[in-house]
Amino acid sequence: MSGRRLPLSGLRVFEAAARHESFLEAAEELAITPGAVSRQIKALETELSVRLFERFNRAVKLTDTGRRLATGVRQGLSRIEEAVAEVRGARPGPLAVTAMHSFAARWLVPRLHLFNERHPDIQVLIAASDTAVDLARDPYDLAIRFGRGPFPGFAAQKLISLFLFPVCSPRLLERTPLRTPHDLAKAPLLADVYLAQAEPDWGHWLALAGAPEVDWRSGQQFSNVYLAIEAALAGRGVALGEAALVQDELASGRLVKPFDIELQSSYSQWIITLPEKADRPDIRRFRNWLIAQADSEGLRRLE
Repeated sequence: MSGRRLPLSGLRVFEAAARHESFLEAAEELAITPGAVSRQIKALETELSVRLFERFNRAVKLTDTGRRLATGVRQGLSRIEEAVAEVRGARPGPLAVTAMHSFAARWLVPRLHLFNERHPDIQVLIAASDTAVDLARDPYDLAIRFGRGPFPGFAAQKLISLFLFPVCSPRLLERTPLRTPHDLAKAPLLADVYLAQAEPDWGHWLALAGAPEVDWRSGQQFSNVYLAIEAALAGRGVALGEAALVQDELASGRLVKPFDIELQSSYSQWIITLPEKADRPDIRRFRNWLIAQADSEGLRRLE
């Protein structure tokens, strides 16, 4: 390889082609011809004496070497963009945060105004999604996700420990007194099937409470805990609530907690970012606010 510096324009073309794994889509994004993309990639391969893409009739695929270079180039371009934004005195766009639907709707969004009041200069975009995201490819700066950790290759910090317990509306409790966990056999149980695929779930809580005979699978099932909690608020049954997601309703009296038995999950809510973005000022401030807010509500029982 020669001692000449690699052209930034060629690296930008390579990053777009690597991200799309398509010369045509890179050309459309950069408003140049596919032939120009191909020539820039070929020149870069010649300069580096490596093959970055495998070529097929109508497709290209990154080689392992190309994938490694793409990661480094993406990180470098991101830092350049941040430096330019700093010089200009403004970020190029809002801080993009993705969180699971239940967590976004029941905890994050109702508290977001507190962050906005403290940091009015930082605009936050909340994107709710229960699917896995690729922070290297998807347009998000920070993700809040449910999992066990650790998350190799990412900067991850535990945000909220999950504690599970039954909740229901006061109206249901009047109709169906729940004096012991065995009485749950008389009430409709509302199950989050996403949680049931992981652990723990209703079965684990009932075993801990000494009522394993209660059949929780016969009740209404939902795709996420948010819907189960909504059904509980409507008086349709008893949901297995997560402390962070039901504490506002418990405080207002819209939901009640018939038993004091709590089950700690091995899963938690985590704050996840790319390592190269972890110390960016807006991300650092948002992460610190999230942790401080969870601490103030007693939700980070991490031991």
